[in-house]
Amino acid sequence: MAIQKRPPVVTIMGHVDHGKTTLLDFIRKSRITEGEAGGITQHIGAYQIEHKNQAITFIDTPGHAAFNKMRARGAQITDIVVLVVAANDGVKPQTIESIRHITEAKLPVIVAINKMDLKDAQPDLVKSQLVEHKILVQGFGGDVEAIPLSAKTGKGVDTLLDTILLIAELNELTVDPDAPLEAVVIESSKDSRRGSLASVIVRSGTLHLRQDIVAGEAEGRVKQLSDPLGKAVETVTPGCPTEIIGFKTVPAVGAVVHDQAAEYAAVAEAEAAEAPVTDAAISQELTDLDFNFLLDDKPRLKLIIRADVEGTLEAIIDTLDPESTELLSSAVGQVSEADVDLAVATGALIVSFHTKVSKQVLLLAKRANVRIKTYDVIYELIENLQKQMLKLIDPTLDEVVTGEAEILQIFEMRGERIAGIKVKSGVINKADTFYLARGEDRIGSPTIKSMRHGKEEVDSVKTKGEAGLVFRQAKLTFEVGDRLVAFHIAD
Repeated sequence: MAIQKRPPVVTIMGHVDHGKTTLLDFIRKSRITEGEAGGITQHIGAYQIEHKNQAITFIDTPGHAAFNKMRARGAQITDIVVLVVAANDGVKPQTIESIRHITEAKLPVIVAINKMDLKDAQPDLVKSQLVEHKILVQGFGGDVEAIPLSAKTGKGVDTLLDTILLIAELNELTVDPDAPLEAVVIESSKDSRRGSLASVIVRSGTLHLRQDIVAGEAEGRVKQLSDPLGKAVETVTPGCPTEIIGFKTVPAVGAVVHDQAAEYAAVAEAEAAEAPVTDAAISQELTDLDFNFLLDDKPRLKLIIRADVEGTLEAIIDTLDPESTELLSSAVGQVSEADVDLAVATGALIVSFHTKVSKQVLLLAKRANVRIKTYDVIYELIENLQKQMLKLIDPTLDEVVTGEAEILQIFEMRGERIAGIKVKSGVINKADTFYLARGEDRIGSPTIKSMRHGKEEVDSVKTKGEAGLVFRQAKLTFEVGDRLVAFHIAD
């Protein structure tokens, strides 16, 4: 078959909440934001539309910073990037990160200045901010197209699509459908009924039913191909997205799918040298790092992680600090009884993202006093894990000090040792939780048996007030100059 044109593959990038998914929604006349927990796209999806009788393939990359590797992989397989920047918000951290990926991949970029329907839209300010990050748009020292638009109303979207087709034409995107198959895995997961699933975009050659394929360590035979709308197809040509059913195991995101029977010669050798890191390899690397630290006394948060798709799993793992965590197990799929057994043996926390936990497993975990934390929003999961990691490094992280007093004198009365204190800040309540500090060290956790101001029994003493305290711990050692600190744990 002769060399022919192929559809451009376009990646949407930009800061969270700047309207990337809303733009795609308008383009393909569907709603996805409302179906995503937290209103943020959780996984990479690929979609194909027609504009002026020409096909365009879009990759929707998640906007959250945790998915930087997924965005990078999107850049590696794309032809054109649409950088979405909100006209009322300007350049933000994830905008800058997206620009870095675009620059490293040396890709053509179109800036979509979104939310032009808002009263506080300032497109010129956005353009000047982009100059600071070496994105020079037309009228500001460069030739990058900047399209003002509103993903909400659709105004300017046709101009964006026209510009995409123009750049694709200038870049002469052609391919040989008879070349050896190459397709890139942009998402993968495990389905309890259908088995291993892989969303791919064909880069060259043709993918067809009953083809024997391999992607890294995963291999299989194509049992079913589906287009983005779920319609069964028999062949998929370059530039087009599809879902494959037929892999024996879940392939890694970013893996290249090859035809097992084809000859790739030096190309295969070169790609083997640049093979993507699999989830198993990441897990092993982190585990190895953990073992290197097992001999020290640092506490670690032990984790068992389960997620619905491999791209998300990798993003979660990528946020872990090997010095404060020990990743015992990670995989795509539901939490199992074996996971609970491992948690019982190790004291690990089980983290489940976007996967159901069966009643049987929940009951087993409850009986075994195993913690299972479930999440549907990626940034909530990551923030909570990071908080727990920081808590290991600094146990006082969640402590809120409500009062502090200094021991000014010590005397005995009726066989009891009494601490004479003066409150330096806040309030000291008789029923508070305390720790006793000497310099930077904590030397005890006392409770108050009796609190007197003069001859009167009191329940609290405010700033600058004084009192005599008798502690319940008879063997508690305290000295003049020690500090009594009242605190509670933040919710």
